[in-house]
Amino acid sequence: MYSAQIGTERRERGARAWAGTTAEGEAEGPRPEILRPEALEPAGWMLGGMAGRSLAMQHLFARMRATAPHFRLATVEGEAGTGKQLTAETLHGLSPARAGIFAPYTAAEFLEDAQGCWAQARQGLLWLARVDELSAEQQRELRDFLERAAHERMRAGAAQGPLQLVAGASQPLRRLATAGGFRADLAAHLTAIRYALPPLRERREDIPLLAALFLRRWMQTQGRTLRGFGPGTLERLGSYGWPGNVRELETVIAGAAVGCPGEWIRPVDLPRLEWRAQGPRAGGGAESEDPNLDRAILRHITRVLAGCNGNKVRAARMLGISRSTLYRLLDGGERGENGERA
Repeated sequence: MYSAQIGTERRERGARAWAGTTAEGEAEGPRPEILRPEALEPAGWMLGGMAGRSLAMQHLFARMRATAPHFRLATVEGEAGTGKQLTAETLHGLSPARAGIFAPYTAAEFLEDAQGCWAQARQGLLWLARVDELSAEQQRELRDFLERAAHERMRAGAAQGPLQLVAGASQPLRRLATAGGFRADLAAHLTAIRYALPPLRERREDIPLLAALFLRRWMQTQGRTLRGFGPGTLERLGSYGWPGNVRELETVIAGAAVGCPGEWIRPVDLPRLEWRAQGPRAGGGAESEDPNLDRAILRHITRVLAGCNGNKVRAARMLGISRSTLYRLLDGGERGENGERA
């Protein structure tokens, strides 16, 4: 009873810190401060490198804690930018596989040297990203390899490969299988344990927490101190649709911090997000009405680069592509439709 009361008081203190109020409900000031790490973790808002106070994320954290020590195969599903690899890394830290390495590959890369990658991940966790992007032939290869590995495990134990395998997909594999876009047997095999990551637009209450964490990480890497977010900034972030999810939020916070001239990030320091809000806008301008996919991709890359202060290595990581692909896309965007420089 006493411990439950303490836990309730801690959660209330954490909630008041975000709201900027005292225990009596009086406003402490107009600027929400960065929440201290010690105020986050007792409230249960952190799990490994993940953060979330929303009900959806709290349910996900509970499921991860309960299942991570026991599964052999699992799938993490979520839109681009929702943090699928971070979820796999957190599962690795919660599981017996933490004694071994975390071995990340795309599913296509893994199939190029499946036996070698399998051996490298021995006693660890093997992460296969973008499983939903495999061709029909690659899906067959992966299914056959996993069947052979299961038979070998039964004969010789787990010593020859990873303790756990986690696949990543931007689309629900079972839904893809129902629509004929993925092998039903492989989908069933991989999704016996499934973790679904909600898009950021469906957990907006997590935006202040995530923004504070991203700002703190930026300060740690850049060696610069900011006090937090000024009046109206978090409201502005909360009103945006976030098609790029958590990854886009991290990019926006980094860009705002780079351009912030004072101690508080103000709404004016944020990039122009309003025209990218979900749904068409009246009088949205030529940029929002341009249907050309190549130009839309180039605009997005340019914005991410600006948020990364021109750092192409970091921008490529944020975009989820290789640096050579980023250079190729930038080079192609500088040419006109006839291949001439614009």
